[in-house]
Amino acid sequence: MLNFRVSEFYGVSGSLVTRLCEGEFGVTREEWGFIAMLAALGPLSPSDLAAWTSVDRSQGSRTLRGLLDKKLIFRRRVAGDGRRVKVVLSAAGRELYRHGFPQVVKIHRAMLSTLNEEEIATLARCLRKMQEAATVVYGSDLVGAQADRRHGGSRSTWVEGRFDARDDPGA
Repeated sequence: MLNFRVSEFYGVSGSLVTRLCEGEFGVTREEWGFIAMLAALGPLSPSDLAAWTSVDRSQGSRTLRGLLDKKLIFRRRVAGDGRRVKVVLSAAGRELYRHGFPQVVKIHRAMLSTLNEEEIATLARCLRKMQEAATVVYGSDLVGAQADRRHGGSRSTWVEGRFDARDDPGA
């Protein structure tokens, strides 16, 4: 299964970046993602930053609070609209990125070292196409159920290989 294989790869390779971020930089992997996006794209609204990094709003808020507490970012009000803000890297945040980015690239290059240039280009093309397809499928009605994380992550009535008849209104 594709998701399993990608998850297994991400678990191993992502843990290297996590170790680097937490062990050397004192930031979480999510915080590093925000720092990298701000370094690449410049000031962003909190919602745009979360969208670029595929983080939900609550996780995005926690990540921003952590970065603010560590003084790696600051908020700048948008001129003419006192309700809106942009998130901006501080000097310390820019320095962290300048120091950390080459190390993250080194990890990524090590992960790709067994592939030749043509294979890397093919992988990039395939991943882009699959992400586009996943976005389309996500917006479709392929899965009608919604996640229910507030109640233990499951609305399941599946018990021991069958649906629990007590939950079946037709039983």
